Amino acid sequence: MDEKDVAEQKQQLRLKLSSQRKAREYDANLASDYTVHLAELCLARGAKRIACYLPYGEEPDTELFIDWALENEIEVLLPVSKPDGNLDWVLFDGTTSPGIFGFPEAVGSHEKPHEVDLAFVPALAVDKSGNRLGKGKGFYDRGLLDFDPRPPVIAVVFEDEVLDLIPAWSHDQPVDAAITPMGITMFNERLK
Repeated sequence: MDEKDVAEQKQQLRLKLSSQRKAREYDANLASDYTVHLAELCLARGAKRIACYLPYGEEPDTELFIDWALENEIEVLLPVSKPDGNLDWVLFDGTTSPGIFGFPEAVGSHEKPHEVDLAFVPALAVDKSGNRLGKGKGFYDRGLLDFDPRPPVIAVVFEDEVLDLIPAWSHDQPVDAAITPMGITMFNERLK
């Protein structure tokens, strides 16, 4: 399959998944379900420093989990989008302001994403090989390259967004697992 075919298939899948998300009703119980599974993984791994994201639009809600992490003295790095298509990382203290796309992003001094125990990232979907489908701008594919060393990366998605196959390019950054409201699905041995 050539680059153009992959791009077209990804775009069609993005449109379908975005439409499905827009049709979902917000369910506060799902935020609690995500928090339980995210927190369990942090506790099992002894996480002291994590990377996460603030949800935007119909993305799975991570705010309750971020509150839990901060209350449990886990450092939380959040991404800040830059106009050049890259991400900076900020040690979150609860302060936000609108970022370049108009949604809330963390405010504070930028930090290198070093010695991060777990990275939780948004996705529209993941497949059973760990291929992640994002929104198409490549921010996280580039941003994950900044981690030193690279931590286990976990996509946060809805249950029906763990698919059999997602078209992927060689530069796409795979994830190690997916967390849904039902639990965690491992794609490789990095989290065991």
